[in-house]
Amino acid sequence: MGGPPFADEAGAFRRAGAGSNTLESVCCGFVHRRRYRENAGTETVTRQIDEQMERARGLEEPCSAGIPSSRQLRERVRRAAEAHVAEHALRPPMTMVEISEHVEPVRSAAGVGPEYAGFIAVMLGNATWRETVARVPFGRRVLLLPQCLRGRETCPAEVDDVGLLCQSCGRCPIGLLQQEAEERGYVVLVAEGTTVVTTLLETGKVDAVIGVGCLEALERSFPAVAGNAIPGIAIPLLRDGCDATGVDVDWVLDAIHLSRTDTWRGCPDVDSMRARVAAWFEEQALERVLHWEGGQTDRIALTWLKGEGKRWRPLLLAAVYQAITGEEGTDATRELAVAVECFHKASLIHDDIEDRDPVRYGAPTLHVQHGVPVALNAGDFLLGEGYRLIARCCAAPEQAVRMLAIAAEGHRDLCLGQGEELCWVAAPQPLTADAVLRIFRRKTAPAFEVALRLGAVAAGTNGDLCGALHDFSQALGVAYQIRDDLEDFGDDAEAPDDVAMRPSLLLALAYEGAQEGTKRRIEHAWRAGDCREAARLLRECLGDSGAVPRARQLLDDHRDEALAALRVIDSLELRVLLHRVTWRILGGNQARP
Repeated sequence: MGGPPFADEAGAFRRAGAGSNTLESVCCGFVHRRRYRENAGTETVTRQIDEQMERARGLEEPCSAGIPSSRQLRERVRRAAEAHVAEHALRPPMTMVEISEHVEPVRSAAGVGPEYAGFIAVMLGNATWRETVARVPFGRRVLLLPQCLRGRETCPAEVDDVGLLCQSCGRCPIGLLQQEAEERGYVVLVAEGTTVVTTLLETGKVDAVIGVGCLEALERSFPAVAGNAIPGIAIPLLRDGCDATGVDVDWVLDAIHLSRTDTWRGCPDVDSMRARVAAWFEEQALERVLHWEGGQTDRIALTWLKGEGKRWRPLLLAAVYQAITGEEGTDATRELAVAVECFHKASLIHDDIEDRDPVRYGAPTLHVQHGVPVALNAGDFLLGEGYRLIARCCAAPEQAVRMLAIAAEGHRDLCLGQGEELCWVAAPQPLTADAVLRIFRRKTAPAFEVALRLGAVAAGTNGDLCGALHDFSQALGVAYQIRDDLEDFGDDAEAPDDVAMRPSLLLALAYEGAQEGTKRRIEHAWRAGDCREAARLLRECLGDSGAVPRARQLLDDHRDEALAALRVIDSLELRVLLHRVTWRILGGNQARP
């Protein structure tokens, strides 16, 4: 779309440093500047305009704690962050833990104190995302502005449920910034708080965000932005408060104008992808895929397969395939997705039998409904269907061989992990946290890895990517199992009696932190097979042992390890999508800033 009159003059004026508190000069200053040039204005008038622009640069404005006090210092920090990102080839998305590792060298290079660590972290995040934001079409970007940029007493604008209805009166920067963005196709929202921002990001309808806010608000928003891996530029307010705050307006304008010809196609919406994957497991869709003969075994297996479930593994397979190829999926992709769910649902049948669980998904388990022999047979049938679907889905024989090898390897590792758990249940003894994590790594991670690697092979990738996906899935699987442990033994949760007789991270951590007398009583209950007593003792020592916060820390650590494994993946689309899926699998409320 076309720009306003005197667009070239406006750009020059803004690049010169339009600030926040003399916005009448920002709105019309470029017109005045041109007029004065044409009419040879006096030195006095020229000096007055220069003084306005100097004040607008923020050089004379007091800043909040954590914000460099002069424009020159802020520019120095920004340049140091950009140079550091370029030198070390840092690639987004980065977690806060990863960013924090680079704050100190930037601080040293910029020659500023440790009080500016938060500001430096924001500049590092901006530098990693800058090129990506430039590739996002304007119409897929959102500009978020805080209402506190206006002076409440002088502002004539009204506020509705969504935000401020700016009248572009020129008394604050909001009108100028909104006009610049909307002329290019942005959606502009002028609102306070992080709830609106978080809700907007989680819709999946936004490919890039440019946001202005106080440093504290930007830090609070970081988990949502990082978890959803939204490309973004954040510009901190110069002062905190609810009225007439300041910002480096030319920084905002620079971000608004970012543009490149090589457009980024963005990433699929995870919720839309989940809905599409769920449709693959409706009864008619499954009947077209499975080797359906109409017998009772077919019906039992199909009913179990289409029943409750989060479908994370099929989603991971579809996500990898789509991020790499840009395609939603083929018939072969759907068959592979059904195959990995066949493996998963078969493992649940066998787990429920081995653990003597009476309920799954709030309903009787398959062996309770039909008896152990029938349930075992249904599980074996699903395993056979999974391998059959893999064997028939690819035209290229070498691809099918690789996929079958991946599935068989995962099947083997899962059985080894389950075997370790069953052996412990048969003869319970003190179990270390490291031993439990090893069981988790073998029992839960293989299913994630099979899904990820099958999607990558179907998309035509090589072994290098499969190595990164292996490391990612190992950490993700452990984090997923820790999350389940926390749900069973959370602060207010009543752990079932039989949970105390299974390898559990919280059980191991609680045991390690318990008093010696309590340890001996737990050991006695284990040896006697007294589930109720073991569960009671475990719940009693959970709080004093510090097991719950230690488990949460381990969940955070393994989530960060999973995300760090994505650094070596070349595809930005795949890195972003796996960040978003990880956020959904582990739950956004678990992620720390």
